[in-house]
Amino acid sequence: MNITWTGGTHNFDLRAPRIRWLLAEAQHPFPGQFGSTPAAAMKRFDESVFSPDDVERVLRLGLIGGGMPSAEADDLIAEHVHGHALGPSANTAFAVLSTYFFDDEEAA
Repeated sequence: MNITWTGGTHNFDLRAPRIRWLLAEAQHPFPGQFGSTPAAAMKRFDESVFSPDDVERVLRLGLIGGGMPSAEADDLIAEHVHGHALGPSANTAFAVLSTYFFDDEEAA
């Protein structure tokens, strides 16, 4: 899913085989209220009780799944998420996480 975020268009993909494998193998990929699964993270976003870590993890994994090297994804998040208002990035993270469960058209 291509999304304009931080002044550029980036490909995010939580359905990429590598990311789906990481999510399946990770014991607690999204720790927090309601549990640590992608569904628990989705519920936190839906109820606006997400954490900065939720936003960062979803964006990082989505960028890596979309083909960005992990170091570049880390740099982008450090530059545009850390120390900035969380709202715009949280909206993007929610959209990215939605595509894990729904087709792009349904998630938008």
